[in-house]
Amino acid sequence: MTYLFVGAGQAGGAIVDAIFEYTDDSMLGLFESTDISTLGRPLVFNSTMRDLQNLSNVPAEDQYGVAEQHGLIQGTEPGFEEMVTGGFGRNPADADEVMDEHTAELQSILDERFGSGGFDLGIEEDEDSEASSPDPRSSDSIQFAFLFLGLGGGTGCGIGPHLAREIKQFTDGDTKIVAVAVLPNTRSTEESEEENGTNAGRQAWNARYGLNRLEEEVDGIVLVDNQRISYLDSAGGEFGEYNEYVAAAVHDLVAGPMLSSVDASDVDGVDTPDIDVRDIMTSLSFGVGSGESTPGYGAIGRSVTMTKSLTGYLLPFVGNRDIDSAALSRLSASKQTLARADVGDAQKAISLIRAPSANLSAGPNSVETGTVKEYLERSCQLNEVNLGVALSDRNLASVTTLLTYRREDLDRLDEIEQAAEAYEEETEELLI
Repeated sequence: MTYLFVGAGQAGGAIVDAIFEYTDDSMLGLFESTDISTLGRPLVFNSTMRDLQNLSNVPAEDQYGVAEQHGLIQGTEPGFEEMVTGGFGRNPADADEVMDEHTAELQSILDERFGSGGFDLGIEEDEDSEASSPDPRSSDSIQFAFLFLGLGGGTGCGIGPHLAREIKQFTDGDTKIVAVAVLPNTRSTEESEEENGTNAGRQAWNARYGLNRLEEEVDGIVLVDNQRISYLDSAGGEFGEYNEYVAAAVHDLVAGPMLSSVDASDVDGVDTPDIDVRDIMTSLSFGVGSGESTPGYGAIGRSVTMTKSLTGYLLPFVGNRDIDSAALSRLSASKQTLARADVGDAQKAISLIRAPSANLSAGPNSVETGTVKEYLERSCQLNEVNLGVALSDRNLASVTTLLTYRREDLDRLDEIEQAAEAYEEETEELLI
């Protein structure tokens, strides 16, 4: 089974790059459980060379430039830097048009990388086994894909829906896709207009354009809202930390249960209910199993606390800290990545508790899983909550929560819709 992490445009590529910080190489082998490269593969598509050069954890062979004259160019191609020169000037319609002309190239890329045994996680298989010769277009080729993109600019917003559509076509519709979409800050200020070369209305129009097209291609949408950090004076410099926060939350929820270095079967008295990506897909969709499934809109949040004091790091049997499970639950929900979202409007939730085994067994220093689940059940309209537990070899306890809403219940998306309509009216007046 292969997970695919696809970045489209500047924001999408940056988050994928942050996710692949969690490897043995980048973490110096300190924590076995962090190596996400054993689970999936990154691919990044961008039209701006500078953004691709800023990637630290996605190798050149997994980078593709998008150019109007040259189509899709792999990062190892001679002359790559000269061919990927431009960007789309925050115009997603132009990016959409260019990508539409090169969908055959995208199918060839997927076939080369993932078809006919092209994907290799380094796991040796018996030559005579069926697993050594998978059907390149079976659901085992790319079972789940996560598409990361920004909605305020041109490239990610324009090419993202194409990437989702072509991945599904490559696997005959078997792949389930979650889009992690970054909303622009649509608070209009003179400074932001001067810096970005556009206005908040245009970015809102782009966001609406991108979301409407994404809904037709993906199974669920997780929103990451730049307006959540817009109040900071140094907001421009905070994007890296924000990307890391999103990457940590996605990594924990998607990969945490699978990559834990502690075997739950070796720990007595610890109940570790499982969640997996299928559960995430179910939580992010409405009407699953009815034949009329529609994508929901999610926001993700993560809270972390130390399980030991500094003394406890030096002396193993002292310094254990009490854990306030109710506070962890509330903080995880309050830190969700969407402005103006009311937790009480959420329809569903899925959450992962991750902690050392000593903090999951009964005792004063334990994480109370029942408290976490009860809080989420009280918050969600459908009372549909899925809770998982994963063991950690670090002295940290975390609660990562994904809350799912219907589009019509999100005031932030109404705000974007209104700003987009106002921009259209203003533009029409200017053209008269």
